[in-house]
Amino acid sequence: MKKILFALVAMMVTLSAFAQGPQRGERREFKPEEMATRQADRIKQACNIDDKQYDKLYNLFLNQSKEMQKQMQAGEGQRMSREDMQKRFEEREKAIKAILTDEQVKAYDKMQQEQRQRRGNGGQRGGQRGPRPERQQ
Repeated sequence: MKKILFALVAMMVTLSAFAQGPQRGERREFKPEEMATRQADRIKQACNIDDKQYDKLYNLFLNQSKEMQKQMQAGEGQRMSREDMQKRFEEREKAIKAILTDEQVKAYDKMQQEQRQRRGNGGQRGGQRGPRPERQQ
């Protein structure tokens, strides 16, 4: 009886671990469509864009995500210089702002500023997260 109970508990733990998906430190599958949707949805929520603008942003993000995926698969993404990354970022920002109205650009800039503040140090941490919050005991 103990063996059966132990086997059931072990099976439940194993199944729950698989059901949770990728754990911390594990890589998730990169899907350009999901990334483009997530980015366009974020801007739609913050900037109150219409469907036409959403479609333009989605296509912009989708094309960029597919290009990034190609570069990563070819191993080129790891060799990009900081200057190349900065240039790509500036081109992306210019393209986004060309789609938005002046009022929406203000909302977009505000959203970007808030994200930098949440990351800590104005987003200049080299990809590291900010300090961990204190644990409550």
